[in-house]
Amino acid sequence: MTNYIDVISLEQAKLYLKIDEAQTITDDEITGMINSALSFIEKRTNHIFKTRDKVYYKDCALVQQVKVYDFPIDNTVTELDIVYRPLYAIVPTVNDVVTLTIGYENLEDIPSELIDSALQLINFWFYNSETKNAMNTVPDFVMQNIDINRRFL
Repeated sequence: MTNYIDVISLEQAKLYLKIDEAQTITDDEITGMINSALSFIEKRTNHIFKTRDKVYYKDCALVQQVKVYDFPIDNTVTELDIVYRPLYAIVPTVNDVVTLTIGYENLEDIPSELIDSALQLINFWFYNSETKNAMNTVPDFVMQNIDINRRFL
């Protein structure tokens, strides 16, 4: 998966926003909101929607491993001896570093509540962008839904 638009399509967002498909004047704005909402949720939860390679460095001279909070980890290529904990994984390093492929390969594996939260966030931004309520705030019910999926304390 290479784009956030693969996770939530423009058509799906417009349907959620109850915008006619033929109306295209706000397509760029909605696409930007899709990208922003999913990026925000990724950063808040460490559930990674776009697959990518990421380098991790050990942070202690005494330990030859790293704690990885990003999820999910594709271990089919590296086949490392990863120990999975409820909120993180312990990954062995090689020469103090390890490169992992992280992110969801299949859309159906992404928790549905995170997709719903992204759609609710897009809806909030779209319909409240010109009001004072939208400034510097995310609705509490959206944040609660996102926070229950955080991969760290």
